[in-house]
Amino acid sequence: TTLATGLVLDITFDDVAWIHSDDDDDCTTTPTGDNGLEATGFTLVETGAESGIFTGSFQIPTNFCHETSGVVTVTGTDIEVNYQDFRNASGESTEVGDGASVNANTGSVAFDRTVYPVPYSATAFQEHATASDTEYLSAGNVTVHIRVTDADYNVSAQGEDSISDASVVIKVERGSDSLTLETVGDSAANKIVEVSPDSGVFEYDLVVDHDDGPSTDCPSTMSSCILQGDIITVTYTDNNDASGKSQTVTDSATFDLRNGVLQSDKSVYLIGSDMILTLIEPDFDLDNDGAQSVTLDLIEWDSDAATVSVGNFNSTFDPEPSELREAGDSTGIFQVVLEIPAALNGENLDRGEMIELE
Repeated sequence: TTLATGLVLDITFDDVAWIHSDDDDDCTTTPTGDNGLEATGFTLVETGAESGIFTGSFQIPTNFCHETSGVVTVTGTDIEVNYQDFRNASGESTEVGDGASVNANTGSVAFDRTVYPVPYSATAFQEHATASDTEYLSAGNVTVHIRVTDADYNVSAQGEDSISDASVVIKVERGSDSLTLETVGDSAANKIVEVSPDSGVFEYDLVVDHDDGPSTDCPSTMSSCILQGDIITVTYTDNNDASGKSQTVTDSATFDLRNGVLQSDKSVYLIGSDMILTLIEPDFDLDNDGAQSVTLDLIEWDSDAATVSVGNFNSTFDPEPSELREAGDSTGIFQVVLEIPAALNGENLDRGEMIELE
């Protein structure tokens, strides 16, 4: 910043002035970020009428033109601002300044949970045990949420930033075998976006299919698959950690199966009364970010009156809601309210009739 009388203010990194690369023959490449203080449009503006306080802002570049070393990183340097006061209280010219350190932060990476359900194909499971039924559950793809926390990429206080020059690698491993599912964050077309302005947290969502695993001990229709006990890992390469060096950080989770539990809220019901049916089944919690629903065809009603799929008799059981609905995000607990019918398939239910739900 200059006046007709000379220099008013300058910025230095380790006592080297922040100048445009064209002004130094040693800088054969263009720095990343604003090329010199002049490129920022930096201006000192008074904060209010007669305040005598002037402020300005600029974004610190990734690297800058060093007078002897060419284009170098600003990480690990001391940034200083020097102001030329042409007339102080004594009427003399003096220089005042302030400084700070430009440091990097060590990033981290994490999955949204430590255990994921095993993905399954669209032909893996029949909906229920009724012999005449040939319907299968739709594919159970698992959504994995990956978060990178790295304040170094939170360069805009108000805008949405992204990571496009590092790498996040997701793999599924079983023993010594591994399969790379995705590599993200390494280009503008493959970037990871900040979850909210000024958070420094970046998220990527990955859908994992049943055949995205390294195992070959699979059904004959698949050449590879994910099995119980497989491990999913994520590795983040932090270009600049707190020491200014490159470092990799990792996280892992397992694919596991859990036993389902089916419960009713009572042991005795009146005809026409409501039954609250609860299915505890973490294997159907396929996405941690949102409540899931599964078909009522999973539930088989067996009594003297009839053996039927609950989903095939919606008008009879009058379910609310129309499917088994998860009771909150990532609870693995699914509920529905059913009406105990007076008859099924034209057969009346008898008093004292035993009902088995499977």
